[in-house]
Amino acid sequence: MFSISDVRAISDPVLREQIEHHPRAQDLLRAFLYPYAAPDRDFLFRGGSVTPLDASEVGDAIAGRVPVLAVGSNRAPVQLTRKFTHQNLPDDVPVTLGWMRHHDIVYSAHVTGYGAFPATLAPSPGTRVRVAVTWLTAAQLGHMHVTESVPTHYRYQQLHGRDLDLDCGITTDHVGLYQSVAGFEFACGQIFALNAVEATGRRYPSLEQWQMVAHVARLAGQVFRPDLVIRLIDDPAFRKSFGDLDHTK
Repeated sequence: MFSISDVRAISDPVLREQIEHHPRAQDLLRAFLYPYAAPDRDFLFRGGSVTPLDASEVGDAIAGRVPVLAVGSNRAPVQLTRKFTHQNLPDDVPVTLGWMRHHDIVYSAHVTGYGAFPATLAPSPGTRVRVAVTWLTAAQLGHMHVTESVPTHYRYQQLHGRDLDLDCGITTDHVGLYQSVAGFEFACGQIFALNAVEATGRRYPSLEQWQMVAHVARLAGQVFRPDLVIRLIDDPAFRKSFGDLDHTK
């Protein structure tokens, strides 16, 4: 659950007021606040709570686990709670922070069932982007595949670890990655970075989530308003048509 005060993270004052007074404010906050607030230091997620991890503790915490990049909401405690708490498997997940060279975190060209454009990784020479790595057990990884809709919306693949610099100093030869099946190009080949994700040397224009939805709404000939997002959530056929625009022209 989000607090209505979380709406302050949205820069547009008119949209903020519309969400505050909307009967489905929680659904709107889940859509517009993506990729959600997250600690900017290593932590251990367990039972819905977060405990800081010192660099000296990371090695033991991640032993025997699979490193998987979290380029969107999977680094956020609210999403880890949704995915792992109350499941029939251990929900402790170490999360380490770092930087990925020559890449950026951008919007995928599809809409989720909760009305947001999710994230994916894109090549971007000269860019350095803030990333997180979740360290998962085999059972957790299998469950994460289900929550990521593999292979319908994402492909799970391995990325060489040479461009990944973790704050804790640990290195990994390869890191798992959920890469969008829909790609990341919108009209005229445009690519948009997530404004909520820190980066240096960024090549692509960055947008907030609500700005991304508003942009695609214009392409689709729709009026951008909160009820448009509610329709995206409630109407799978409309959501598919909204996300299936010819993004290359």
